[in-house]
Amino acid sequence: MKRDDDLDAEFQAFTRAQALGSGVTRSQLDGGRGFRRVARGLHVPADQPDGLWERCRALRLVLPDDAVFSHYTAAELLRVPVPDEPLVHICTAQPIEPRVGGVVGHRIQTIRETDVRHHYGLPITTPARTFLDLAGRLDFLSLVIAGDPLAKLDPHGVSGLAEAVDRGKGRRGVRLARAALPLLDPASKSASETRLRFLVVVNGRLPKPVCNAPVYDAAGDWLAEVDIQWPEILFGLEYEGAHHREQRQWERDIKRDENVRDVDWLVMKVTATDLYQRPAATLERIKDGYARQLKRHRGR
Repeated sequence: MKRDDDLDAEFQAFTRAQALGSGVTRSQLDGGRGFRRVARGLHVPADQPDGLWERCRALRLVLPDDAVFSHYTAAELLRVPVPDEPLVHICTAQPIEPRVGGVVGHRIQTIRETDVRHHYGLPITTPARTFLDLAGRLDFLSLVIAGDPLAKLDPHGVSGLAEAVDRGKGRRGVRLARAALPLLDPASKSASETRLRFLVVVNGRLPKPVCNAPVYDAAGDWLAEVDIQWPEILFGLEYEGAHHREQRQWERDIKRDENVRDVDWLVMKVTATDLYQRPAATLERIKDGYARQLKRHRGR
């Protein structure tokens, strides 16, 4: 990771007054000749990347000193999957929310130091605080999808998110956050894996599975890692994402499947089409496989 002073050296942003004071003309600023407008009265060089990080760094010039990037913006900066949101979200304790184009201000009484972290030079809400903030904005499934990586990023895991939820009594979305906490698993490796787990637990009412845990043989030797599994009945699910199309991954998957079959596991494959286009039929197939393995296990 680059140091913050290195990042500052590479980044340029200036207000309209600063630009005019340095000799840049109004026609250059307004005509797009070498400059790009980020917000009213705020500009960057035209050749500078136009990403979320760059926009947030530029906006700090016109935002309150205590402004902290939050909600969707904090999640995106942490590369946590959330629904698309074109606006930049901040929280501030200032009595008057900033009126800056493209910015949504959330006024709070105080900003706790423990709720803020610095990420590549930007002050953002911690994973736990971000989870609580998003709970007031997202639907149940989207919150669980965001919650898995947020729990992974938090130094205390799911318990860290739970502490933030406990402190947020009375806030919008806190009930949804409490309902989501038992479903979270930091071991999930993708939004699609989380969506599949949500399908079988919430829609299918199956017991909560284990994520991405190793499978061993009777001698204790490693055999495979199964995405979603119920080890007590030797049943698991593998989500077939885009990377499974690669030849080497395909060959590894074949070997994995052979290994787990040799120790009486049933592992069912679920594709993107299964999950996104025919979830009801896919769920019935999974529940049937689960029931068969449960019956087989009880019959031993």
